[in-house]
Amino acid sequence: MRVLLVAINAKYVHTNLALRYLRGEINAIYPDVLLREFSINDRLDRIAGEIYEAKADVIGFSCYIWNVKEIRALIRQLHPVCPNVKFVIGGPEVSFESEEFLLEHPEVDVLVIGEGEKTFLELLNTWEGGDDLSQVSGIAWNKNGKIIINPPRLESSDLNDLPDPYTEDEDFTGRLVYLETTRGCPYNCQYCLSSTFKGVRFLEPERFRLMFRQMLKKGATTIKFVDRTFNANKAHALKILDIVREESKLFPDAQAIRVHCEMAGDLLDEEWMDYFRAYPRGLIQLEIGVQSTHKPTLRIVARPQNFEEWKKYVPVMKALEIPLHLDLIVGLPEENWTTFRTSFNDVYRVKPDMLQLGFLKVLKGSGLRLQSNHYGLVYAPDPPYTILETPVLSHGEILELLRMEDLLDKYYNSGKFSHALAEVLKLFPTPFNFYHGFAALWNTNGWFQRQWQGKALFDNLWRFIEGGQEVSIREKICDALRFDYYLWERPNTIPDYLRLADSLETASKTTEDEIRRDGYWETLIPEIKKMDRRQWNRNTAVAYFTSDVLQVEGLPVPCWYLFHYQQGKVKAYRYEGLSY
Repeated sequence: MRVLLVAINAKYVHTNLALRYLRGEINAIYPDVLLREFSINDRLDRIAGEIYEAKADVIGFSCYIWNVKEIRALIRQLHPVCPNVKFVIGGPEVSFESEEFLLEHPEVDVLVIGEGEKTFLELLNTWEGGDDLSQVSGIAWNKNGKIIINPPRLESSDLNDLPDPYTEDEDFTGRLVYLETTRGCPYNCQYCLSSTFKGVRFLEPERFRLMFRQMLKKGATTIKFVDRTFNANKAHALKILDIVREESKLFPDAQAIRVHCEMAGDLLDEEWMDYFRAYPRGLIQLEIGVQSTHKPTLRIVARPQNFEEWKKYVPVMKALEIPLHLDLIVGLPEENWTTFRTSFNDVYRVKPDMLQLGFLKVLKGSGLRLQSNHYGLVYAPDPPYTILETPVLSHGEILELLRMEDLLDKYYNSGKFSHALAEVLKLFPTPFNFYHGFAALWNTNGWFQRQWQGKALFDNLWRFIEGGQEVSIREKICDALRFDYYLWERPNTIPDYLRLADSLETASKTTEDEIRRDGYWETLIPEIKKMDRRQWNRNTAVAYFTSDVLQVEGLPVPCWYLFHYQQGKVKAYRYEGLSY
């Protein structure tokens, strides 16, 4: 029996962990198993062609809210030309409301409900032996037009009994690779499917070591733990991170390795901070779901936490250069425009590296889906079931927040405007006021309908804030904008609004030439000695600022900066050779 496992990933760089577990589980009995990965951006006719030419007897799809539309279309296209193939779908998107799914899609033979490793193997064995599917736990199936839901599989898989998903010969260079060290979650968040099963199961750390080592050998440098709460058990989490450190340092490209963990902020403490202080810089990044700081909302979704208490650890982690992503969810029950604005400002002010503004997905099987009528949640009927409005947050307000999210990603999360935003936000009562007003200008001018490339975003920001400020304030904002402009990439020219006053512009040209010839730079950047004039002009830029953007305290001091561009990165060096 030839088995083909198909993943339609959200992006090309992603990998599918679930199918690798399935492959490892069935491989000993069914060695003729293939795994093919595509992305939702690939043409469906090309995907269907590759699937058809694989000539499989059973085709299994891993189904989620981001790919169910494509999977349904593929099966409808393949079924007429593959009449003898058995189509199987598993994953969270088909583990609930299974009967409705099969009634709407008679081309699908079986749905695997819940964890699939043991169920899929048992299903294949049953087909191979010609036996009745009614004996297979954890499936829904179509029997001559009648939908049958078998009893659920009662026992959960022990993670330590599952095969290593990364033993096959694969190249993960440039890919985002997933691992799990736990299944389950200690919380019961009503917007999450982890609330549908209880308990947390743990992978033995030494089993993890072998998996992690295999991944690194195959070229993986970016690894994301899919553990819903990585720090659910502190001792386990610390042991896993110890192994990450030990194994990573054995590889020559150790500096390129990074692991991404989702943690609960309220489980952080001083012991964690001490651990992070001793951890290698750049090896870990964290994502923490704040979701809301409105206590009534947190109680409704069964995720109480004290953001005011644990936010004190954010500056510590930032000082340790740990990239930190914080998440908010728009559309949770009882979160209106005013209280969400408070949540946004609360989180923005701790200055995470990324503030991810998500919109509630009312997932099949989730507590909020089951109580959607009670809470008056109106959501899209098709995947990904995005919230449209609630009794306290109108559809128009959600559209405004969607536009704010777009600008948050372009300006804040891009990291390209950090100095400019620090100055611009001083003009507004709160960060929310700035992004709301800025989004309104974009919407009025029709800018959301256009694709904006790189530095054109500076023009739009300037158009929003120009005029009305005192000269000193305007100069400081211009300095910050110009600083970010040089950090973006080496400019051939700069916009007129970022130029110095004519008298300063003329005087600075002579000084700039002197600074370029000064041997001072050789002490900071030794490789400059080897540059000829053409290389110097291509790899450096010198700019004058009326105030030092990086100055924290004291009166504004004029200064010069040299920007050194090399291998896609840029560093800024203040020139100390002149006094003012």
